[in-house]
Amino acid sequence: MKIFIFEEVEELTDRYHPGGALVVIAENETEARELIKTDQNIKLSKEEWEEVIIYNLKDETVLSRMFIFPDAGCC
Repeated sequence: MKIFIFEEVEELTDRYHPGGALVVIAENETEARELIKTDQNIKLSKEEWEEVIIYNLKDETVLSRMFIFPDAGCC
């Protein structure tokens, strides 16, 4: 399993401040991309994919999932 960390995503939510961070746990990039497609608000650019931080996870029993950390904005 791998963890994909997107520190700054421009189009992440439908909120007034749409940016934020995204963390995806998946077997590989293909599975990560499929998980991301399940949320129609997330649109990752080529540059965001090029800047993703990827770590291998030691625990192979972890389930694939996605965590969205929306930009709280100024208010």
